[in-house]
Amino acid sequence: MISVKSIIIYSISILFFIYVCLLYILGVARYMTDFEENTCEMTYMFEYPQYVRISLENDIEEKYPRFALYAYGEGSVTEKLRRMHFSGIPVLFIPGNAGSHQQVRSIASVSLRKSLKNRTPYHFDFFTVSFSKDYSALYGGVLMEQTIYVSHCIKAILALYKGKMDSVVLIGHSMGGIIAKGALLLAPDMNASFANMIINLATPHTPVLVLDSGFASYYYELENRSGMIKDAGTKVVSIGGGPRDVLVTAAQTFDRTADINVLSTSVPAVWKSTDHLSILWCKQLVLAIVRSLFDTVDTKKRSRITSNPDLKMQALSYHFLQRSSGKKLYHYEEKVQFETNGEWITIVPEQYVWNNKNKKISSTIYLTMKLSHESDFLTIDATNLENKDWLFVCIAPEKQEQRKICEWGWNLTNKTRILPDPLDRTRRTVDLDLKKIDYPNVTHVVVRITPHDLEKYLTVSFDSYFYESRVESANDKFMHLTYFLGFREYDFVKTAKGSIRYYVTLLNIMDAVVIEVKSLSCIDKKQHAIVELIEPWNMGAIQSRFFTNTDDGPKTMKIQTPYEHPNQTARLRLTLDPECLYEIYVQPGGIIDKISCRVRDRWPLLYIVIISLLLLFLSARIHLDSDIMTVIIVTIMLSFYLNIIYETYVALCIIGLSAIGVCFAIIFLGSVIEHGIVARLLSRVIAYTDTWSNYFVRTLVEVPFLMTIIILPLNFAICGALTMIISLLLYFMKLTRMYENYLEQLLMASLQHFKWFKRFKRSRNEESNNRSTSENVYNHLVLFLLFSFTAIPAIPSVLVWAKNFSYDKRLTTEDHILFLSWTVLATCVTFDITKCISRCKGMRSLILSNMVRLLGWIILSLTAAPPPLFYHYCMPPIVALVMILTVSISFLKSD
Repeated sequence: MISVKSIIIYSISILFFIYVCLLYILGVARYMTDFEENTCEMTYMFEYPQYVRISLENDIEEKYPRFALYAYGEGSVTEKLRRMHFSGIPVLFIPGNAGSHQQVRSIASVSLRKSLKNRTPYHFDFFTVSFSKDYSALYGGVLMEQTIYVSHCIKAILALYKGKMDSVVLIGHSMGGIIAKGALLLAPDMNASFANMIINLATPHTPVLVLDSGFASYYYELENRSGMIKDAGTKVVSIGGGPRDVLVTAAQTFDRTADINVLSTSVPAVWKSTDHLSILWCKQLVLAIVRSLFDTVDTKKRSRITSNPDLKMQALSYHFLQRSSGKKLYHYEEKVQFETNGEWITIVPEQYVWNNKNKKISSTIYLTMKLSHESDFLTIDATNLENKDWLFVCIAPEKQEQRKICEWGWNLTNKTRILPDPLDRTRRTVDLDLKKIDYPNVTHVVVRITPHDLEKYLTVSFDSYFYESRVESANDKFMHLTYFLGFREYDFVKTAKGSIRYYVTLLNIMDAVVIEVKSLSCIDKKQHAIVELIEPWNMGAIQSRFFTNTDDGPKTMKIQTPYEHPNQTARLRLTLDPECLYEIYVQPGGIIDKISCRVRDRWPLLYIVIISLLLLFLSARIHLDSDIMTVIIVTIMLSFYLNIIYETYVALCIIGLSAIGVCFAIIFLGSVIEHGIVARLLSRVIAYTDTWSNYFVRTLVEVPFLMTIIILPLNFAICGALTMIISLLLYFMKLTRMYENYLEQLLMASLQHFKWFKRFKRSRNEESNNRSTSENVYNHLVLFLLFSFTAIPAIPSVLVWAKNFSYDKRLTTEDHILFLSWTVLATCVTFDITKCISRCKGMRSLILSNMVRLLGWIILSLTAAPPPLFYHYCMPPIVALVMILTVSISFLKSD
């Protein structure tokens, strides 16, 4: 009889797991929905877009019938393309997983319109590849096929220019960016010099799932050879979408070998997060990409990208990292002569705001502040100041004119940057470290304002300070517990009037932070503060939030590219209105926000943990006297050590829900799956009618040996992964039949508790048979769940097979290791392998149980291996090995 204590323990455990599962579901929901609204402007075509097919050599066309190369054109330009007349700079766009060649039209159309509108003597010819919506994101075979085809396309494009061009610009979206690098580094007779520049959009340089060895090898080879791109002088820019892109996270878009890693949230004049598709048509971002292309053109040769790597980096950095002036790259003169008739205004206070309100000024204004030893930093914030050369430092002579401080100055405008502004004003700022100014003995900082700037209401704010006095800290350690229990109130920073810049260092906060910026006294109701979240390990990962009188928080910001480093912590950079006082509240993100970050960064680990736990469950079913408590304790301790305790709890919840789902499916959906999905699938594979297939399915379920003879040859005739999926469906049919056979026994077992049904009380043998039946059901359920989760890597292969069925009924690119695994597992599924794992005593079952248990813990330890995601494809071979061991040991002489 079950004790009250056991019931309480079981109830608490169930409630705890429900709570963990609920938190994880809320975290997933927060991750999928907690991002800003898409405010990108839509790009549009100026004329009807057309795609001109470019033919490759006959043998290539025959080998890759699913792929095609096109040239993009609009209007009259299309006629030139049809005559194969190409005179621009070649750009090849490579779509991503299941993408379309038509996705090139946003960038290509804007580029075409820019060259026509500005009448530039050079333009870009855009080419694009069609992959017939093949799946390349999870399947190495297709990925390598696409890579080799793109290498042929690059050669064909260069051949169109008859020796005038020796390299192309590559733009890759999603997996297209991986293919772009692979075409240069992995394809035969190719090298990095065939591309002068690579721009990747939402490209997963770190994959989420690695479900076959070919896919893993592709990434490994790419990583090993990536240094060849730098050696060739090819510049690489990787652009991520930020929080809105839930398919490819910001951490995945980080390319360690790229020259620039940036998120769209920090690209100057963009400052918007884009999802996985809008990154292609977001007008603000498309304009930045197109302008960077035009600014990298050699102005002397006119029809080539500059071969000077420094000039290329200057243009790319200007448009993607720190744009200091207008839309076009501006080359600043180092020394500038000041006008003789300008008006000089000396700024004396350390904090001061100058504006042109109620002032009639017709000449150039020079605002100057003397540098002193009373501060080491100077922040200048200017609105509606649009002249390109506006910030200088100079050395004032000992004897100077009263109306003129300096004759000339060194130009520091290239150190400034533009800021986002909710009122769409031109806003420029600079933070000068006075100890690091390159020019010695400078005495003054000068801001130049031209008469053209004075046509609008203009403000220039000065803030001179010691850097350490403006740095505050927010610490996550123990903070959640004290705040949750209410032992203390939130700390806040109260600013001084006239201050522009503050920093908050986020000590030990590596996921989410909540910010409130409350204005206490402001003259201007339209005032606003800007908070930027900076990740020092990736200066291109900056996010911004605005705070106004009507919208002062709280707002949550999540660190996008987690990177643990002892000397680097994320920080907030605040740009404040100097005429206001503020209270700034900073605290760690809530539990749901933290879990959403964990979901974003660690959800692929769940697959490894689930397989590990299922193997541990299996080990407990093999030996009758298994020490379950020891298994639980060791697993929990190992999970704590590996920092995956939360993933372990979630994996247990997923297994439990899956088991419940399988049971309900057996009870309510068995006939639907049997007569619907399985029958139709077999009728398509073997080309027979649905009616015949129904009888065929019943026969296969009743005769396991016949099932093996019929199903396994599909491995060699069609696809091993498909054989695995069909075997699982047939296994499900077998469980359905078992349920039908045992239903009466289960009903009798439940009715025996009623007094009026005592006459049906069973004998000991019947009870023993019922326990045996129950054990058999548990064994089948564990095996079915194990086989089902193990079969996840088969899904990409089946999708590729179905997509290319009209071209080839046999999947020739299937991974050999997985093919053998599917053969072993399908054989085990079709036979009743539960007879080999029946719980019994003896050395044979003890050895097998310990071996399976050890493998389960080894798999759990793989979550800490670098990188753990590259072990996903190892799960089917490991489970196949377990099945081989199980069958082999079962044939040994029993004790």
